[in-house]
Amino acid sequence: MLLFGSVTQLELLFDSSIILMDGVFTCTPLLFDHVFTIHAVKFETSFPCVFGLLPNRKKTTYQQLFKILKDLAFSINRIVKPSRIMSDFEISLIPAVANERYIVVFFHYTQAIYQRIQTLGLTIAYSQNGEIRTCCRKFMALALLPIDQAESSFYILRKTASATVKPDLHQLFLYFDNRWITIVPLNIWNIHGFHHRTNNICEGIHV
Repeated sequence: MLLFGSVTQLELLFDSSIILMDGVFTCTPLLFDHVFTIHAVKFETSFPCVFGLLPNRKKTTYQQLFKILKDLAFSINRIVKPSRIMSDFEISLIPAVANERYIVVFFHYTQAIYQRIQTLGLTIAYSQNGEIRTCCRKFMALALLPIDQAESSFYILRKTASATVKPDLHQLFLYFDNRWITIVPLNIWNIHGFHHRTNNICEGIHV
């Protein structure tokens, strides 16, 4: 693992209440898995503060990365305590930021659901059947509800879905229940009330 960042960049990062993270693979040097960038948000603009060359996407690697950052913060009399951290969805990243307000980018949450729709062979039904499409989009919209209503709204959606779509969407309901209700904590994919719902503003540096 190699990390790059100046003292000024680190101070900006540690003083920021919102941190965005992004990984890219197309410009990664040999011997490394991906380039991982960490950005501070200030004046509604994303400023790249740390550039990392990571060997893999394992939980231990991300934990080591954030331990290094916290040690660096301590060395310059700062504390890493953002109100929000946002990134693309990566399950191995969650334990590394378990004590922070970590949120998945809304696009990647909806993309994960649509990819499951495709995996289940529902692409044509989603395209041609308005009732199925509406129900699927309600899955995606659950992330926009107040967090205390998201889980109950899912069960209401499952209970009130019409008999004509339930057989086709049975596996999708199981997937959402197992993945987004049981495994991934609600506070990670729920973005109700948040101004920043994507990390797109930090992707331009890779161009």
